[in-house]
Amino acid sequence: MLNKILKIILVLDLVAVNGLLIYQLTILNSQIISNELISKNETSVEQIDQCGEECREEIRNQVANLQIKDQKLVLPTMVPTVTPTPKPVVKSVVKKVRREEILTIPGSGSTGATDWANLSGTEFYFDTRDYPGLVEVYFEANMRLVSGGGSAYVRLYDVTNNISPVGGQNDTKSQVDIWTKSQKVYFWAGKNLIRVQAKTLVPDTTVYNSGKLRIVTEN
Repeated sequence: MLNKILKIILVLDLVAVNGLLIYQLTILNSQIISNELISKNETSVEQIDQCGEECREEIRNQVANLQIKDQKLVLPTMVPTVTPTPKPVVKSVVKKVRREEILTIPGSGSTGATDWANLSGTEFYFDTRDYPGLVEVYFEANMRLVSGGGSAYVRLYDVTNNISPVGGQNDTKSQVDIWTKSQKVYFWAGKNLIRVQAKTLVPDTTVYNSGKLRIVTEN
């Protein structure tokens, strides 16, 4: 009987030390479990046979207890990490309003010169800073050529900077009063004194009746 008890103690010790091995052995029948345990501890098959039915029954009971304990183990639930989908940033679009403003140019005049001549009384000041959101400026002139032998020309002249602004020139061959429009005019920055000049390329007379700036802003 003492020999049986020692064998049982040996089996229990192996169960405690080799828990993983016992867990794997739970899927086998009791005979295979007994053979594996004895093989791990270098015990012969004959010694297992000498264990007897009572010894074998005790081993089966211990294995059954391990199975019950294993069934009670609750593995933590693996909750997948959910990565939120980034929402696109919607930028509010501010629609700019386009406006036109008319600046009337004072004075009028005429000349028969074949080189640029100042038309008195046509001076005015223009400052780009007075028009926030300035997009473009056009020079419009009401003019004609008297005899029709060539072309009549008028232009804007920057007296402050002693330069003619790019795009600020109009011409016509019409012998009746007609409105003409220049290309986009590029004024120098700052407050500058501007005047109107006129000329012809042949002996004739250019008549300038009136003029205006068409100013386009966008805000």
